[in-house]
Amino acid sequence: MNIEGVSHSNIRTVSKAGSIKDSVPPIHAQAIQSYQDLGPVEASEATGTYDLYGEVAPTSVGFAVAPPNGYEVYMPARPGFFSNNLSIAVTDPSAEPFSSGKSRSEIIEAARKVLDARYARMADSGQPFRPKSLEAADWYSLFGELDRRALSAIRTDETGYFSDLEQEIAQAIMLQQQSLAMGQYYGPTRLAGAYAEAGGIDPSDHMAVGKAGALWLDQVSHEEKSTLSDWMEQRAAAQYLYENGARDAGQEPEDLSSGFRFVDMLLQAYRELEQLGEGHELNYLPSYQKAWQMFVDQMPSEQSSSLTLFF
Repeated sequence: MNIEGVSHSNIRTVSKAGSIKDSVPPIHAQAIQSYQDLGPVEASEATGTYDLYGEVAPTSVGFAVAPPNGYEVYMPARPGFFSNNLSIAVTDPSAEPFSSGKSRSEIIEAARKVLDARYARMADSGQPFRPKSLEAADWYSLFGELDRRALSAIRTDETGYFSDLEQEIAQAIMLQQQSLAMGQYYGPTRLAGAYAEAGGIDPSDHMAVGKAGALWLDQVSHEEKSTLSDWMEQRAAAQYLYENGARDAGQEPEDLSSGFRFVDMLLQAYRELEQLGEGHELNYLPSYQKAWQMFVDQMPSEQSSSLTLFF
């Protein structure tokens, strides 16, 4: 599948269904399909929170703009807009130019105001936000002031402050950040060659890709680790990939333990499935079910109360 003007690459990992499939991060396909399901590129009316006079509420949110790190070129924005706060996460996922000093509820409120202001700015320019735009430039123009912690807050928010589309965009950008950090290209097709030439991480070296992913995921906010199930699955998959890559290379893998018992348990499930072989499914393994229950048990009550487990 291809987003208009966007290319991405995958590596192999364990799927929920208990097989090996091309899909890292596993939800790439979902994010891309959501983009394609929006239909052809077309203009869209600005949306957001309006005051009693029909005007978009003014934004009064304090935040910083991260310095360029070279990855903003893979997140192209409209002229006059920037994506630095998104791209900084590729090299420093702990960076908080937008969310620093804010509680989760404050991040959600601030993010809503910023998105509304950007919707209004696009509409005022005569070119309203388009859900489908070449190279997803309108996505980056809309979300460009937000850092990864803010994206995670949007992704997991259940207050209704954000539309399904906004949450899907947050998810897709988070996956792009992770992919680029792991040496897996996800960005404008026209820049794929330049990215490959830059070198960084050899995408065919699963040992290097997995280790980079595990170490990168360890740096994201504690909120993401404790509320986003995608993090648990991605962290376990990255370590699993690294360990298998190391053994294939005849090396003893380093201990890349995350410090989270639910990740360790999910890794155990992956290893058990590998030993069991064909005819077994991951989601029926007791260790897999226990990993998910452990994750739910440590989640904040407002998140865990709304999470339904399907095995």
